[in-house]
Amino acid sequence: MGNALPVTTHQMWFATVVAACVAGALGVLSWHRVRPPYPPALPRTLLALGMVCFTGLYAWAAWTFWDNCYGAVLPPWGRVAAPFVGTTYGALGWVFWWIARRVLPERPVVPFLALAALQSLPGHLYAIYGRGLLEGCQVIRGISPASALTFGLFEFATYWAVLVLIAHATTSWLQRGRADGD
Repeated sequence: MGNALPVTTHQMWFATVVAACVAGALGVLSWHRVRPPYPPALPRTLLALGMVCFTGLYAWAAWTFWDNCYGAVLPPWGRVAAPFVGTTYGALGWVFWWIARRVLPERPVVPFLALAALQSLPGHLYAIYGRGLLEGCQVIRGISPASALTFGLFEFATYWAVLVLIAHATTSWLQRGRADGD
């Protein structure tokens, strides 16, 4: 991956538009599919799914992009710590669902996805301004911070929209299976 082509700010904004379209479509789908009555296991399933998926995503990113990106701005132990950070990010899904159910009990998907999108900001702000990501990572060197931060919002909304759809479908299916077996 050492020969990766650099991304321009223009390309990052284009990717942001694509990510916004995908997140919007998945958000609308989530709005229509994830509705009461909610399976009781939904929060636990969302927690488990979030932890597994973000742990895998962060481990994959740390090992795949270490040499041409993250290794330039993180200490060596960051490569090993990345999956644990992913576990923490995944666990936040349960917290977001809990908050969203209190904000909009009948249709918590919108506040859930808003919180999920905002989840990207602390990590990306720290990476950009605290660790020099946009100067140290050759692939995204020189892109505008605004484009990177905006992309991150839609990126995380997309991740969590997929996860809430899968968690809801899984728990609904299991609940129907138990009801049919009674």
